[in-house]
Amino acid sequence: MNGDISREKPLILIVDDNPANITLISTHIKKQGYEYNIATNGSRALELAEEFIPDLILLDVMMPGMSGFEVIEKLKENEQTKMIPVIFLTAATGQEDMVKGFHLGAVDYITKPFNASELYARVRTHLQLQQYQRRINEDNVVLERLNNEKNEILGIVAHDLKNPIYNISMLAKMILTEKDIERQDIEEYSSDIITSTEKMLQLIMDLLDVNAIATGKISVNIEEYNVIRIISEIASLFRERAKKKNIALHWNPNVEEIKINTDSRAVLHILDNIVSNAVKYTLPGKNIYIDVEKKNKEVVISVKDEGPGFSEKDKELMFNRYQKLSAQPTGGEHSSGLGLSIVKKYLDLINAKIELETIFGEGSTFFIKLPLK
Repeated sequence: MNGDISREKPLILIVDDNPANITLISTHIKKQGYEYNIATNGSRALELAEEFIPDLILLDVMMPGMSGFEVIEKLKENEQTKMIPVIFLTAATGQEDMVKGFHLGAVDYITKPFNASELYARVRTHLQLQQYQRRINEDNVVLERLNNEKNEILGIVAHDLKNPIYNISMLAKMILTEKDIERQDIEEYSSDIITSTEKMLQLIMDLLDVNAIATGKISVNIEEYNVIRIISEIASLFRERAKKKNIALHWNPNVEEIKINTDSRAVLHILDNIVSNAVKYTLPGKNIYIDVEKKNKEVVISVKDEGPGFSEKDKELMFNRYQKLSAQPTGGEHSSGLGLSIVKKYLDLINAKIELETIFGEGSTFFIKLPLK
């Protein structure tokens, strides 16, 4: 099928076995700036309709072999052609034929001999209606997608916030109701409450990031920054978290300064998600390595972990929203399935790239490539 609903000029299929009628109609069609194909019988009309998907069909009713009524029946049976509007061309003016045509799916009819003004007016009207219908269909697709995303978000929020909220409520009640509660127990309960609130806060921040990106509320502010400073900030943020899991986070830059023109906030978001995942999925006793180098016209930041790696299916899905992959956090951490989709959006905003090298079961290295200029 070669049909293209985004073509610059409307395409009209003229179906008539009379050469004089074809000449007259095609002349008027061409004057109005439309493109056209011609079929002189029903079989050829069906072939052209399926191949090019015209915006409108002008269909003669009385033709030898396959009549216009038979043609429209077959058009409406075909998923590819059933939505093409059909205007019947007919010398018959009987009420019965008109009713039959509308019953079969025609949108209008024009009687022979043709009046040029009437022909143009009816063609223009139905082309406009077809255009409006396409817009409505496109809007419906978008609305359906947005509705599905809304339902996914509600499902995530309901599922992922329920347990932490229940945990906080239970711990708070224990602190209030237990008599002679010891300081050690209060500290333990308080630590669990903090962990639960951090899980909820991370989910809320992820959802806010997704919404801000989707609605275009994040603006890019390109300035000169020292990328070493940005990475050091992230390394400092996660080193203590890694230490608590007995994971060694290695970041020892060979230089003190590498300046690039970028949005530092976007780079921080990207590295935050990548390094956070490395800590989240790496087993105790293992290592995480962060490095940076200039390469050609790029600055390449690498984050290497000794985690579970990515399966082939994981690699296909990892940048999809709300997609939880096969690996599980090694310390009971929370995963919303949003992190890598957010990373991809931020990368696109600053014209950066990401690559992955992974061995399933052994570990992964993400390479974040930032343009120097």
